[in-house]
Amino acid sequence: MVNIPNSITVVRALIVPLFIMALHYGNFKIALILFIIAALSDAVDGFLARKLKQVTIVGVIMDPLADKALIDSAFVVLSYVHKIIPPWLTILVISRDILIIVGGWLLTVFEKLDRIKPILIGKFTAFSQFLTIFFTLLHLNFNNYYLNIMLEFLYPFTGGVTVISGISYVIIGIRELGSE
Repeated sequence: MVNIPNSITVVRALIVPLFIMALHYGNFKIALILFIIAALSDAVDGFLARKLKQVTIVGVIMDPLADKALIDSAFVVLSYVHKIIPPWLTILVISRDILIIVGGWLLTVFEKLDRIKPILIGKFTAFSQFLTIFFTLLHLNFNNYYLNIMLEFLYPFTGGVTVISGISYVIIGIRELGSE
């Protein structure tokens, strides 16, 4: 039996290098289309996994990795190649992800990872980061005043929720490591 949600996640992971190439070489229309497909597939695979009762350990691991590859690569290329997203925001996004990965590793070593679940601020942060990339790509395609205003608000907002989310996960992780 084919696991449809996992198959969708694999396709999203395969889209990431194509997205990075389109972004790197300045083909912002293709990058926007690929990003929209990847973002929609993220929503669809999670919904289907629950609906079809096809949640697997492979999907639980692969889904956030595909998301991080998409989000982090977009932030890096848009910050350091195209100089659009402020570098401080990219540093915050990647630092939070590194904290979460290291924390997950530590919790795995101490056999406590199964006690950590995604939290609302974490999901909101991912949504905010997706929106930031989406509106940045829209701005690159349709450069208009309103998109610029939106980004002036969105960059610090996304930075703030990213920091709050990172701190929240660190606090939860420390509590779990200290519990029996």
